[in-house]
Amino acid sequence: MNRAPSQHPNSHIAVHAENLHLVRNGTNILSNLNFKINRGEVSAILGPNGCGKTTFARAIMGQMFPTSGNLHVLGETIGQTHIPNLRKRIGLVNPTTDTTAHHSVGAVVDARLTTTQAVCTGYFATVGLYDSPSESQIQHATDNLKHVGLGHRLDHCFGTLSTGEQRRALIARALVHLPELLILDEPTAGLDLAGREQVLMAIEMILTKPNAPAVIMITHHVEELSPKTSHIFLMKNGHFIAQGPPKDIITPEHLTELFGCKVYVRNLHGRYWLEVLPEAWLDLV
Repeated sequence: MNRAPSQHPNSHIAVHAENLHLVRNGTNILSNLNFKINRGEVSAILGPNGCGKTTFARAIMGQMFPTSGNLHVLGETIGQTHIPNLRKRIGLVNPTTDTTAHHSVGAVVDARLTTTQAVCTGYFATVGLYDSPSESQIQHATDNLKHVGLGHRLDHCFGTLSTGEQRRALIARALVHLPELLILDEPTAGLDLAGREQVLMAIEMILTKPNAPAVIMITHHVEELSPKTSHIFLMKNGHFIAQGPPKDIITPEHLTELFGCKVYVRNLHGRYWLEVLPEAWLDLV
């Protein structure tokens, strides 16, 4: 049961974990995580499928509670604060989640709604639109959609949008309540090249706005990292094998260890790109 809010003293820190462990059904999902993510900065959790990245996001949202250790989010301590109030301060986009237990926090919305109505569900953290948004809320939702390049889709049925357009609408939805922290859990999953770049463009536009939220990008593709990313965490088997600024972490040595596949890294125009040569395939079979 949640107790009264417990304010963490370091107000410049968005997320702070100390010896964080999360065990479920006898399995260590997260192990001994120690990290700090500052407000107003862009951080990335990079790792292969099944390494614990989404569980990490759910712990921050208060959907899964740590087994031991401490987790502070936006000045509150998970386990000692009112989780619904904390979630109102966090935006989440996790389109790869399709279990109903997590729908209300950023995975899906009712496909029959217009795009503007779908974004307005973010005010109420619901799948459908069961309350009436105010005129100012509708205007703010409209502005958000225009900001992510969907001004021409305001009255279109959400279900008729392309997958990439839906993804950008979910980002606009996550921003309606002006979150202090925005978690993007594989936001480009399943998109084609143009759709991926449009979503990344929308994220970049968010980062240029005044008072932009702290952003955590969760991905297994270095190509998706914003040039504004200041800190990288490499996650493997539920723990961090390295963390630091991109120039120190996005290296062939670190990423070869992370993915278990020999890779080469290039940095072009502020973005990173991985290469896997055919001779590396022999090590994978």
